[in-house]
Amino acid sequence: MRNRPVSSILALLVITGIMAGSAHASLIDNGNGTIYDSVSDVTWISNGLTFTNDVASTTSTPSANPYTGPLLGTVVTPSLGPSHTIAADDLSYEASLGRWVGSWWAASAWADGFTSQHGNQSVSDWRLPTTSEAQNLITQLNQLGTGRVGAAPPFAFVPPFFWTATLTSDTNVNFANMLAGTIANRTLFDAAAGRPAYSNVMGVVPGNVSPVPVPAAMWLFGSGLAGLGSLTRTRLRKGQAVAHK
Repeated sequence: MRNRPVSSILALLVITGIMAGSAHASLIDNGNGTIYDSVSDVTWISNGLTFTNDVASTTSTPSANPYTGPLLGTVVTPSLGPSHTIAADDLSYEASLGRWVGSWWAASAWADGFTSQHGNQSVSDWRLPTTSEAQNLITQLNQLGTGRVGAAPPFAFVPPFFWTATLTSDTNVNFANMLAGTIANRTLFDAAAGRPAYSNVMGVVPGNVSPVPVPAAMWLFGSGLAGLGSLTRTRLRKGQAVAHK
C-alpha cells in the first residue's frame, strides 16, 4: 500500500516529461547566432542580414554599386542549366532597402564559400535552404505567432523574400515569400531589367552546429525524480524504524 503513491508520482513525472519534450519549440535558439530547426534537422543563421553585411565588408564601396568583391569570377554549376560566372551585376546595393541583394547564382556562391564563427566553433558548410526547409520554417513561425519578417523571434532578422536551392527548370527557381507565407517561383533572369533577378539570402547547415541546452522542463523533471528518490528513502527508513520497535 505504501508503494502505490510513489508509483503514481513516478508515472505522473514520466508523462509530464514526455509532454514537455513534445511541446518544446522546434526552432531552438542556440545562443550563438544560429537557430536549430529540429523538424528539418538544419541550423539557420539567425541574422538574415548576414549576406548583405558580409558583402558590404568585402567590396570597395560598401553602400554603392558596382560590386567589386571576391565573388567576381566564381563559376557556379547548377543542377539544371548551364554554368554561370559571377559578374558585377549579379549583386546590387539597393538604396531603397539599405542592403545588398544578389542573384541566385551569387547567393549560391556566397553560401558555399561562407565561413562563420560561433564562439570557438567555425562553420563552413553553409548552403541555400531547400523548398521543404523553407516551407517548414514558414509553418513553424506561423505556429509561434512571432511574425515571419524582420525581428521574428527566435530569429534576429528574417528578410521578406529569400532564395531556395530548388531549381524547377534551367530558367526558374523557388523562393520563400515570407510576407505572404508561401513558396513562390520566379525566373533566374529579369528580362525587363536585362540582368539577373535579385533577392535576399538565408543560409542553413545540416544538423545542429551547437549543443542544445537542456530545457527547463527537463530540469524540473530531473529535480522531481531526485525528490522522489529522497521521499522513497525517507519512507523506507521510517518503515525500518517501525519494524524494529
